Amino acid sequence: MKMNKIYKSLGLLLALSLFSSCYKDHSVNGDHPLAVVKVTEPIASVQTATFGEVTVIKSPAYTITTGASVTPSYEWIVDGVVVSTEKDLSYSPTSYGKHDARLRMYTPDGSYFFRFTIDVPFRYVDGLYVLAGHEGKTILSYLPGGAKTEDFDLDAFGRSNPTIDMTGDPQSFLIYRYVPGAGASRGFLGISLGTPTRYYRLSADSLKVLTPRISFTNPVEVSHASGNQATVKEYFISGHNLWEMERSVTVPSKRQDFNISRVAPNYSLANALVNWRALTGKRISEGIAFFDNAGSNLLYMSLGSRVMVKKVRTLTASSFPGGAPEETNPFEGMTLIDMKSGGEGNFTYNYTLLLLKRNSDSKYFVARLRAGDFAGTTTLDGAAVSLVEFTEGTPTHLQPTLAGTAALVATADKVYFYNMANTTATDHRAWISLPSGQTIASMALTTDNRLFIGANGTGSGFVGSIYSYDVTGITPQLIKAETGVTGKIKQIIYRQFSR
Repeated sequence: MKMNKIYKSLGLLLALSLFSSCYKDHSVNGDHPLAVVKVTEPIASVQTATFGEVTVIKSPAYTITTGASVTPSYEWIVDGVVVSTEKDLSYSPTSYGKHDARLRMYTPDGSYFFRFTIDVPFRYVDGLYVLAGHEGKTILSYLPGGAKTEDFDLDAFGRSNPTIDMTGDPQSFLIYRYVPGAGASRGFLGISLGTPTRYYRLSADSLKVLTPRISFTNPVEVSHASGNQATVKEYFISGHNLWEMERSVTVPSKRQDFNISRVAPNYSLANALVNWRALTGKRISEGIAFFDNAGSNLLYMSLGSRVMVKKVRTLTASSFPGGAPEETNPFEGMTLIDMKSGGEGNFTYNYTLLLLKRNSDSKYFVARLRAGDFAGTTTLDGAAVSLVEFTEGTPTHLQPTLAGTAALVATADKVYFYNMANTTATDHRAWISLPSGQTIASMALTTDNRLFIGANGTGSGFVGSIYSYDVTGITPQLIKAETGVTGKIKQIIYRQFSR
């Protein structure tokens, strides 16, 4: 019985020690009323602060024991360091993440403690990254989602990495999410620039460089990430070859050169890489696709324990009665201008759209095929390719709609809407027209149907502008125009919470 009482007493003491707030009695004599602080309105257990800005956290409302006439003193402690002795805390965070904090309110007779958390969210989690060149250097800027022009964070990368040499023109960049396990997630960015080409891998959350400089012999025309979020790899088109790196590796390799050469000898890859993902019942097949301009072949590679590279072919009826179907290259005699993938939910990357030029007559075409056309296991896979002629000038860029069923095709200063369900060429009016003198450099579409367009004016200096449109309905609505906010834009990427 005595031991049980001891255990119960110890348990009670342990439980009391776990409370986030407590009071400690410092009185030594009984000649005056105790000035005991009694908090009537505690502060919230989690306080949110903005990096680099002053956040005021007000002390809690309180009363003092009847008969006492003292005012408590204050001590605010963040990460084990006293940062203020004022009644209210004015705090300017210098780092991101969650910080352990404690408030001590004390009188000569005792102290009141309250533990709480200061949460400093990462700034770069929902907004537009803008890669541009300015005065011989590469700059990476950031426009927070829904923000106004004055919130445009010019050269955010340079400010976070003042010792990194960014001399040289921008080439490309990528973004991806790495999820090593449940409850863990990290965003990564990769930037390539300059001559000779150097590549930096950095945190997408803080824009801090994570790995030493990585070198390429030739310019990196395309940077891309693909694979399961737990095993994601980085891929590059450089020198018309395919290079790849594991996330933790700092030396790129042409690991797939043999597999590609088997089906496309003397290949010369165009400057485009896309993911494809096919859902057949409960089975998921996925990989990447790229285009061989030398042989006019769309090539696709499956990801997994056994890597395979194949050509996309359509099947036509044999010219001989009873003969086997004949394979046809739907892109014969064409070179690739741009290629993107589209689709939503379980059908993300379900469609691949291509912008092509036929070399014999310099005509342009938009093509679409399903990821299911990449998912076959036989040597001869019959693909269903929709091909529509583009008749509105010289196209430069392509952006699929969210569902992947239509293509937004850009010329110099205009964007055209092509419904790929219609397989015949029709007249298309300009869907979006930018101000005269603007040239579209890159486009990005968000999951809530906001289309961002990075465009450049003439001359030098801050010629880069950002236009955003609501494209939910049939007619696009201009949301805002951020004109002349950065250098000459090379590429834009919109990051949302899932990336």
